[in-house]
Amino acid sequence: MGLIKTVLFDLGNVLVHIDPDTFWRKLGLLSTEETSPYTDEYISWIRKYETGHIGTNDFLKGLCTIFNNRFTIDRLEFAFSGIIQEPVAEMIDIVRCISSTHKTALASNTSEIHYNLSRMKCDALRVLHKHYLSYQLHSMKPAGGFYDAIIKDRGVTSAELLFIDDSSENVEAAKLAGMQAIHFKSVDHLKTALQSLDIF
Repeated sequence: MGLIKTVLFDLGNVLVHIDPDTFWRKLGLLSTEETSPYTDEYISWIRKYETGHIGTNDFLKGLCTIFNNRFTIDRLEFAFSGIIQEPVAEMIDIVRCISSTHKTALASNTSEIHYNLSRMKCDALRVLHKHYLSYQLHSMKPAGGFYDAIIKDRGVTSAELLFIDDSSENVEAAKLAGMQAIHFKSVDHLKTALQSLDIF
């Protein structure tokens, strides 16, 4: 493998734990029968939000419509925010270590609400040198445009970028774009993989 100049970290379940089901629980919708009438439209609406095609206010108003005004905007925002949990233990130490010797960046499918909350909860985001966010890039992993935008901005060859993600689909897409990549399975697994590349 060639020289790595930038290490790219995913956000959800790499730097901070996420639990999508928290959204439904905080709305009091606990069974599949209760959630299924809304699921498809909800997921589609999130995709529009995470690709920046709608802003936060429109997203929340749209959620009200999806749920037939059953919930207030404040309650929907509270429930959606609950998806972001606590930071992944030990990842701050890894990020700090690598950021002292390499350029580092966030590479995340995320929304404005979740990103802003993660910045408050997760110290690692304040250490990373740059943040690449789907809602700003108007593209989401595993779409090629997401990776291409990062490669272009870094101004290096794709092989000089190391991509870390918990989704095997996103990892394979990164490899297809020419990046080096690690499928995140656990902190210990990541440490071993990074050590094998002589960057931790």
